[in-house]
Amino acid sequence: MEMLGLCANCRWMRMIESDRGSVFYQCGKAFEDPRFPKYPRLPVHSCTGYEATTADP
Repeated sequence: MEMLGLCANCRWMRMIESDRGSVFYQCGKAFEDPRFPKYPRLPVHSCTGYEATTADP
């Protein structure tokens, strides 16, 4: 997951797998704010929309 940068543990990241087995990483933040790309170039090192995921206890 290191190749994803910040996306690896961002609450907005969604992994999309195609019928052919290709994997894409979609930014959920893009659906509410057009400043964010729907499919960002990876790895993402800086992002104003980044929110770390929280682990449930």
